[in-house]
This record gives sequence, C-alpha cells and structure tokens, in this order.
Amino acid sequence: MGFGLSKIAKYISFRMLLLQLDRQLLYFKFRNRNLKLSISCDIRNSNIGKNNFLGENVSLINSTIGDYSYINTNSKVSNTIIGKFCSIGPNVQIVLGTHPSKFVSSHPIFYANNKPFKTFSDGVYFKEYADVVIGNDVWIAEGVLIPGGITIGDGAIIMARAVITKNVEPYSIVGGIPAKHIKYRFDVETIKRISQSKWWDWEEKKLRENYKKFHDSEHFGL
Repeated sequence: MGFGLSKIAKYISFRMLLLQLDRQLLYFKFRNRNLKLSISCDIRNSNIGKNNFLGENVSLINSTIGDYSYINTNSKVSNTIIGKFCSIGPNVQIVLGTHPSKFVSSHPIFYANNKPFKTFSDGVYFKEYADVVIGNDVWIAEGVLIPGGITIGDGAIIMARAVITKNVEPYSIVGGIPAKHIKYRFDVETIKRISQSKWWDWEEKKLRENYKKFHDSEHFGL
C-alpha cells in the first residue's frame, strides 16, 4: 500500500512539474503581452491581446482575444474572435461544431478526411466549425453554450447556463434554453452614446483617469 501511494505521489508531483513548465513556456511566448494564466491552459494557433487572464484548464484554440478580456476556469473556446474587456465565466463552451442535415448521412465519414479515424472521403466537403464573433465589453456567465456562426454584439450580457441559438443584439440581456431576449441594458439614446464613444479603444491613461465615469451610464459621454 505504501509503495502504491508513493508511486502516485511521484506521478502527481511529476505532472504538476510538467504543468508548471507548460505555463512558464506560455509566459515566455507571450512575455510582451502581460498575460496572466493558471495551470493546465492550452493556447494553440491563437492571438493574445494585452493584460489578459486565463483561468485553470482553459483552452483557446484558433481564436483571438482582445485587450483586458479574461476567460475563467474550465472554459473551452475555439474558432472565436473575442473583443476587448470581455468577461467570460467558468465552464463556458464555444466549441460546438455542426453536421450536415441535408446530406443523406450526417456522419463525417462521408464528407471529411481530417478526422482521427479512417473515412471514405477524399476531402472536406462541409464546414463544421463556423467562426463565433464576440464584441467588446460582453459578459458571458457560467455554463453558457455557444455554437459556431453566432455573433454577440458589444455590451451584451448572456445569463448563466443559457444556450445561444441565434445572434445576440448589442447591449441586450439574454437567457434561457434556448436563449431569449429579456431586455436591453439601457435606453436607445444611452446605448447610442456608449457605442459611439468606443471607449474600449481609449488609451490606458484615459481609462484610468476616467474610471469613475463608468459608474454612471446616464451621463457617460455627455
């Protein structure tokens, strides 16, 4: 029993060492971006902004994440363009592909040759993963599912556990399964003022000097 526990402890210690090494390699790769990340993150073929944070066990594949945006623990993101100042909660899934519904069969054995298993196809005849586009200042709460091809407008809020099936308008709040429009965050004029300000493109100095103005939506931009 003691020998078994000793082997397990050594394995865990070795695995933790590898995870820490992977993290240090990512830090070195993105050393000029001020990236903060936890262990067991997977970043492949992706562009990182400035001052981002990735929580534990986050994957970011074939994607772009804008300045100051963060992704929390256990979220999986692929084929996605994320704007600036976005808050993505834990357990969010933006990895959902699709299969053809108008082919005779929906099985990839007939339309793709890029699978880990043998197929009959000599090429790829169906695009399974359409890009997701997420605007600036979007909050996506815990456990949200977003399939390919969806666009989420600036300033939108997606409530926890929502399943998104269609595009989300800027500054709207949606929730449910499937997600439905609940309300807009502000009135039409306020949305217009905030959108036209494009504050997410301001320099850091200006943002820092004016941070209290972000507490008052009624007078922002006046």
